[in-house]
Order: sequence, then C-alpha cells, then structure tokens
Amino acid sequence: MFKFLPYVLAGFLISMLLIFGLRQKQEEVLQNSYRPPVEQSLSDFTFKTLDGRELRLSELHGKVVLVNFWATWCPPCKEEMPIFEREYKRCKDKGFEILAVNMDSSESNLQKFLKENRYSFSIVRPSKDLEKELKLMGFPTSYLLDREGNIYRIRLGVYRELEEDLKKLLGC
Repeated sequence: MFKFLPYVLAGFLISMLLIFGLRQKQEEVLQNSYRPPVEQSLSDFTFKTLDGRELRLSELHGKVVLVNFWATWCPPCKEEMPIFEREYKRCKDKGFEILAVNMDSSESNLQKFLKENRYSFSIVRPSKDLEKELKLMGFPTSYLLDREGNIYRIRLGVYRELEEDLKKLLGC
C-alpha cells in the first residue's frame, strides 16, 4: 500500500505546481491590466506626427483608439509592435486607430528603428503638454479608448489581449 505513496505524492506536487503556475500567470495579467470602474478619459493631448503636423486626440473621436507609449530601447515595446500591426490591419476598416507615441529622447534612434521596421499605423511624438501632464509608470503603457473617448483599458506591459478587446469593442 505504501509503495505507491511516493508516486501519489509526486503526482499531487506536480498538479499543485501546474495550478500555481497558471494562477500566477492570470494574476500577472490582471495586475498589469486595468479597466476603470467609472468613465474616464484622457485629456485632449496634442501629438506631433513624424512629418511635423500637430494631431489632437479629439480628432479621432468616434474611433476606437489605442494610445501606446513606447521606446526603441524597450524590449517589451518591440515585442508588442507586431501585435499592433496585425490588429491594425485587421480592424482599421472598422474604425480602429493606433497612436504609437515614441518617448525616445533621441530622434536618430527613432529614425533608425523605423528604417528597420515598417508599420502602417501612426507613429507620433509627444508634445510638451503631454510630457508634463501624463505620469507613466513604465514602458510600454497603453490606453485603449472606446468610440466615445472613454478609457476601456489601461495596460502596463505587452498588450497581448488587444485582439480580445477589439472583438468586444468593434466586433472584428
């Protein structure tokens, strides 16, 4: 009877480790992803496009907008860019827009990065009012806004659940 006890205990231990690992992963996603309990919006920030134009966030009212703060030196930022490209191509015709706000201090780093990586969504730079008002906890940080301009989700880290959120907001 006791000769099977080590196998039973080993099986129990492995099961507990698997359950703990899956639960830890779920908690990590929940800690880094936040849906405001009440309607909130971002200020009507102004961004600079790469060709020098000014773009106000309010110009995109009526669209679902992802405002993503990133830097070229940030590995998680680079990891999520292909996700954004795929989702942008899939949902842009349904009213989805991305403003990828590059926070690099060096314009040359950004230009080098963009030469090596082509994206069809908008890469913009922050204006001075945005840098003063918005306090970011790290990179990447994303704000997904619904069609009314309300914050649907705040995501710290790689935004892997973007496809799921766009299905809810746009049906695409």
